Formats: sequence, C-alpha cells, structure tokens
Amino acid sequence: MNENYGLLIKDIPLTPKSDDRAVFVKIKTFWKTKNIWNDNYIKLFQSQVPNLAERIRGEKSWDGEGNVNATRYTCEDFALRVLVEFSSKYQLPIKIKTGVRVYENMEFYNPEQHDQYSSNPLGFCDMVMSTFGAPDFQRVGINTVMIDGPEKLMPGDILAQVHDRRGDVAHHIQLVAASSHSSIQIYQGNSGAGNWLSPMFKVFGKNPADPMDHSYTGKPIEIGVYVKSYDEWNYENQTQGVYKKDYLRLFSFYRWKFMEFNK
Repeated sequence: MNENYGLLIKDIPLTPKSDDRAVFVKIKTFWKTKNIWNDNYIKLFQSQVPNLAERIRGEKSWDGEGNVNATRYTCEDFALRVLVEFSSKYQLPIKIKTGVRVYENMEFYNPEQHDQYSSNPLGFCDMVMSTFGAPDFQRVGINTVMIDGPEKLMPGDILAQVHDRRGDVAHHIQLVAASSHSSIQIYQGNSGAGNWLSPMFKVFGKNPADPMDHSYTGKPIEIGVYVKSYDEWNYENQTQGVYKKDYLRLFSFYRWKFMEFNK
C-alpha cells in the first residue's frame, strides 16, 4: 500500500487472556474493508468519477427473455453505484443511513436482512437501493456535507433538486462528472411511471424502488451540461435534447461525508 494512502487501523478491545471461551461472529461481507478514507482517496475518487460514470452508463444486462438492455438506475441509485464501484475497488468502507437502517459493506450477519443478497458490491447495491431515496442525500452530517455553491463543486458531488417543492425535500439527483467556473457536466439516472405509481404497485406486492423487483422504475443513464450565462446556469439534457433556463437555481449541493464512513 502506498504510504500516501490510509491503512485501516482501529482499536479493538481484547478479552482477558484468562478467558479462553471461543466466540464465533458471522459477518456478511460485500467487500473487505482494508483501508480508510482520507484526502488522497477522496481526490482519487474525484479523478475517477468521469470514467466510472461512463463505464456504468455503457453496461448491458440480459433480461429474462434473452434481450440485451442498457443498465437502468433511478437517479439516487446511480450516484450510489458510482461510490460503491470505487469503494469496493480500493477496499474502502461505506456507511449509508436511510429511513430503515444504517447499511455497511461489512455487517453482523442477519439472515432476514442478508440472505437474498449476493456477497459482492452489486449485492450491496441491491440491498441499500431498496430503501435509499433522494432525500437521504439531505442527511447532512451523516451521509453528506453541504457545498456552499457551484464554484466549489467537484466530480462525485451531488446536485439535489429541492427548491421547486414545498419543504425543500429532494426528489431528483444529478451526479457531477466535471466542473469549471463556467460549466458543469452531469450524469443522472431517472425514474419511470413506477415512481409516482409506487402506492399502486405496492398494493400488488411490488416495490419499484427495489432493483431486484421486476417493477423497478430505473431508466437508462442520461448525460447533461450546465453552462453559465452571466448569473444564470442554463441546462441541456444532451440525451433527451431538453433545454431548461436557469435550472441550477432549483438545486442544493452535497458531497459524500467520506470520513464518516470510517467510523
């Protein structure tokens, strides 16, 4: 391990030498934690986000009928997937809180919580995404920290659309792939009809938020760009060909709270 990066070092309380009783603890491991987040890993993550986002956008999957389809994610799930790809590659920890519980890449095994999920990074995504939503990026101090303005955005940061609904609750997420003083490039997942028809789906035992459910509402990944014009940031969805004037004013800005993942 390069000395500029952090090794995982934690104080672990030991039992007295006189206590020779065996204690067995079963861990559900999606990937091993061997390193810790620090400034160097954060910079490395930021440098790799554009390639990670583009690679995931280009992924293909087989459906049950043998068709090849583009990878599909909701907006919040795509941002999480990029983080998981990097963290698992460099054996870094993740700790994400949703309205259901806290999820970690290594957890005390619970058959009800874990048996349906594969012990790999995609299994972790499936587990977390089933309850992870756009408002979970607003858990400041736990999942994220706030960014003061667009001039401070870095690749991997989050644009959360909040200022067009009562209560400023996030309902759409964009992932920053590149930024400068005059432009911001983004990737985004999106949601289909299952997003607003979720209560009806659940009546029939379906969960459109769960990527393992056939009703999953995720859509193919889209790309877009904001361009600054005087004091306005105008937006173009380059996948859909949609233009929106002064669109960035509807968003708040967040960054993963990487150091919290170490705890």
